Amino acid sequence: MKNGLDSARARGRVGGRRPVVDDDKRRVILARRAEGQSIREIAAAVKVSVGVVHKTLNPEAAPVDS
Repeated sequence: MKNGLDSARARGRVGGRRPVVDDDKRRVILARRAEGQSIREIAAAVKVSVGVVHKTLNPEAAPVDS
């Protein structure tokens, strides 16, 4: 099964869901956090989940693809 995924990537195809946070949302999340807003406030304002905000603020904690 992994061979199929590797060959798809080699052809430029990537599976899975599209990311919720684009560059604009990322900028807004980072700016609001720099202003001192809570993660829950940011999530409500940007209309994403608290987990998405956590993942955006701390990308090292995101699971690693292998």
